[in-house]
This record gives sequence, C-alpha cells and structure tokens, in this order.
Amino acid sequence: MQEISSKASTSPFSTGLPALYIIGFISGISMGLFTPFISTLMAQYQVNDILIGANSTVFFLAIALGTPLVAKILRQVGLRQTMTLGLVLMALSAPLFPMTTQVSLWFVIRAIMGIACCFYFVSGQTALNYFCHESNRAIVNGLYALSFSVGFGLGPVIGSALYNVSPKLTFFLGSILVLSGVVVVWIGLPNKSVNFQPSSRKGIFKKLTLSLYGAFAFGFAESTLVSLYPVYLLQEKYSVEQIGYTFSVFVLGGLLATVPVTHFADRFGKLKILLISVCILIFSFLSLSLAENSMTIHIFAFTTGASLTPVFPLALALIGDKLTRNELSSGSALFTAIYSFGCTAGPILSSVVMQIFDNRYIFSLVVLLFLLFIIQIVKEQPKMKSN
Repeated sequence: MQEISSKASTSPFSTGLPALYIIGFISGISMGLFTPFISTLMAQYQVNDILIGANSTVFFLAIALGTPLVAKILRQVGLRQTMTLGLVLMALSAPLFPMTTQVSLWFVIRAIMGIACCFYFVSGQTALNYFCHESNRAIVNGLYALSFSVGFGLGPVIGSALYNVSPKLTFFLGSILVLSGVVVVWIGLPNKSVNFQPSSRKGIFKKLTLSLYGAFAFGFAESTLVSLYPVYLLQEKYSVEQIGYTFSVFVLGGLLATVPVTHFADRFGKLKILLISVCILIFSFLSLSLAENSMTIHIFAFTTGASLTPVFPLALALIGDKLTRNELSSGSALFTAIYSFGCTAGPILSSVVMQIFDNRYIFSLVVLLFLLFIIQIVKEQPKMKSN
C-alpha cells in the first residue's frame, strides 16, 4: 500500500479526485433539492407529520441497511459501475415521487432513493481514500465535503425557483442533474480494476472505532440541528425569515472552515485538529441552547457550522489511515451505515429529551456524545503516535 501511495501524486486535484468532487456537488444538490420538497409535497397533501418524519427515517434506514449489499457489489463490479448504478437508480426513482399521491408508494420510492444514495455515497467515499495520497487525505475529504455542502445549499434555491411552477418540473430537473453525474464518472474516473477483498466486519469495526463514533455523532448532531432547531426557534418566537438566516449562517461557517481545518489536519495531525474542533463545537452547542437574542444565535450558529462540518471529512480521512486498500470498501460502507443510524436516532431521541425536560435541553444528548468523543480522541492519540 505504501509503495503505491508513494508513487501517487500529492496534489488534491490528481487523477480521479476532481470527478469525485463534482459527484459530491451533485450528491449535495440532489439531497438539498429532493429532501425538503418531498416533505413539502407530502404536507401539501395533508399527510400526517408523523408519516412525513417516518418517510425521512425510511430514507436514512435504507442507506444504512443497504451498505452491506453495496460493499459486496462494489467489490464485484468496481467503482465506476457501482457509482453509475446509484446515479441512474436515483435519476429514475426521484421523478416518480410527485407522480403519485399514494402514501405507501411514497415510502417505497423513498426506500429506493435511499438505496440509490447508498450506492454513490459508499463508492464515492471509498474512491476518495483510494485515489488520494497519505499526505493529503484530510484536505481531499475536506474538498469533497465542501463540494457536497455547496450543492446542498444550492439544491433548495434551485428547487424553490421551479416548485411553484410545477413540483414535477423540480423533481425532473433534479433527476437530470443526477444523471449528468454518469458522464462525470465515465470521463473523470480512471478505468482501473480496483481489487477489494471482503473483510471481517468485527475486525474493521475494531480498527475504526474512533472514526465510526465520529460518523454517528456527526449524523446525530446534524439531523438534530436541521430537524429540531427550527421548531425550537419558532417556539422562542423567531420568524421564519430569522430561522432561514440562522441556517444560512450555519452553512456559511461550514463552507469557510472546512478546507482550512482539513489543511491544518494534514499539516499538524488529524487527531489534534479534530480535538480542537470538537471542543469548540461543544461550547457552540451549549451557547446555542442558552442564547436569547438573534445576534448571539447567529454568532454561535456560525461557530457551530465551522466546527461541526469538518468532523465528517476528518472522521472519514481516518479510515484511510487505519485500513489497507483492500479493506476500504468495507470500511466506507460501515462508515455510511453508522452515519445514517446517527441521522435516524438524533431527532427521535433529542425530541424525547425535550418533552421530558425542557426545550433548552435540545442539544443535551449531542453535547454528551461529543464529550464522550473527546475521551475517545484522547485515548487514540498514543496509538497514532506509536504507528
């Protein structure tokens, strides 16, 4: 592995990587376009809020439960073909959503969309760690995360411009954008035979304990913030415009911080930078739950975005440090599954805590998770030094 890595280019824009950044951007657009407008469409047909939430849960569960299948297919047919399969499946299934009003069919379509998303998530994350160099692993994953975030931010903007004209047009445009990713894959990704071998899931889990914990905590925090914080702000008498601005500031913080933070991680050590980010993140979440005016909320929304967003690429980059190339598909699949379980658990458990105690405890479980994450990072540092 080291011999192959030493011959590879150290540029974060070496062969194969720009294509993966574009796929990350397209993935972000699809997530940002389809997710909110699926909920909007269901709400317009007066579907129960619980069913709307359950539909979203089905999407993330499909991603999580589909990972063993995707890892197996990835090893059998390769990166290009697996990613293409996912993009085509998403492009064909998403436009079907506004073509029916049957709730049961909406759940079936959403499950298929989750499996499709799983295909290009797992293969994309595997390819990132496969094509990058050991010296730039963090910045490569950071650029991918940045591309996804930009797409995720643009998705609702593009969708809202068309949704009032026709929901079907919005989903059709999203489908075309996703399908364009197939061209990117076949032009930009090298046509190499990548030999992935099946690995013991128990052995992979043991190697990736810290990385997987980070994936779960990130998914838990992100989904709690996106799903429940708007509700919290509404109950605190903030307007819809103020809430929208708050989330724009959060996204901006992530966009501005991800590349510098991951660059510092390559230079000074992933665990050191991850530890600093998590410490700032805990302080930011605590401050968000206590803030009582819009200016303070915006300041800590920015620091939350700036410290939370880099956690995902840093945790993902640790996979490449811990696994051989033959194990990358299994590791990436497990990472995606654990992240999806975190996304599923966050809103449910946090809402229960809010009901039992008080709305100001919205981020209590998030803070607890990241405090435990700090302990894991501190424990891991001597192991990394010995390696």
